[in-house]
Amino acid sequence: MIFRFWMNWANANRQSTWRVDFITIPISWDEWMKSALSLTLVLAVVVLLTGSSATAQSKKLRPLRIALPSHSVSSTPIYVARSLGIFESLGFEPQILVLEPRAALAALLTGDLDFYTAAGTTGRAALRGVPVRVVMVSANRSDLCIVAAKEFSSVEQLRGKTLGGYTAQASANIVLIELLRRKGLRPDDYKILNIGSARSPALLSGTVPAAVLTAVEAARLMRQGFRVLARASDDIDLSSGGLGTAIASLQNKRDVMRATVQAALEGLRITASQKDKVVPIYMKQFALTAEESSWVYDNVVRSWALDGKPTAAANKLDFELTQRDMGLKEVPKMEQVYDFSLLDELAKR
Repeated sequence: MIFRFWMNWANANRQSTWRVDFITIPISWDEWMKSALSLTLVLAVVVLLTGSSATAQSKKLRPLRIALPSHSVSSTPIYVARSLGIFESLGFEPQILVLEPRAALAALLTGDLDFYTAAGTTGRAALRGVPVRVVMVSANRSDLCIVAAKEFSSVEQLRGKTLGGYTAQASANIVLIELLRRKGLRPDDYKILNIGSARSPALLSGTVPAAVLTAVEAARLMRQGFRVLARASDDIDLSSGGLGTAIASLQNKRDVMRATVQAALEGLRITASQKDKVVPIYMKQFALTAEESSWVYDNVVRSWALDGKPTAAANKLDFELTQRDMGLKEVPKMEQVYDFSLLDELAKR
């Protein structure tokens, strides 16, 4: 008797297929005993490998809870890492949520949330004494825009109007105020109505004549005739997006924190250099056309922080605006806001 043995690895579903065929032919007793011994060894290998494969397949991925303030371009590295299976390759099952700042910060502190992608909001919370830190920055310029109804063609025309903002001291509001200042409007020239993530619907309904929106929201509204009056990506060096977490998580779940930052960094580098991979993700994630997705990509293509850290210019403006808006006596110090130790550990590998 002789036997034939195959192993086939099916990449599509990650299942291994084993096959052993037996063919009976006339042989002597000694030959049969040798064949039987060989067969026993082969079957032992089959059992061992099959068991290992089943164990690997049954190994559960760790849930990884990441919250966004809204679905926006600043979270592109997270979308890319999820879409391309980078998180899964490191043993995680990413769960993406949308939470406003207070809820997200509270969830970080209880451990119900692993990361929050609003780096600016996390940093300002840290300065108020909340035990959180920013561990990675995604971009050195924001994708936020001032978008207005079609009858407005310049920022100057917004003087005396009530504009749609997010929440007080949130990054969106800081960008809105700075864009208006650079266009010649002072804070007493307008009012801000804080309406959270409902800014785009408020603009569509006419509740506000203009609002600060993400590039994705801007792309959708442009097809309906709304106008982009100013873009932060044009001339404001200001940190945007990234990962913030609780200090306790940094201390107690360091391996998880490090692996997540690694996945986000891989997603970030793909984002900055491979438009052909990112545009389809934008189309699916944001329900945009190819043309709109291309516009969104080009809007921020030079903004990404490839090492996960802010530039000196982005950090300088960020801290100056934070000092002004929070009424701080001194400019914040890096260690009060950031903890880049995970990035430094990864850089040494």
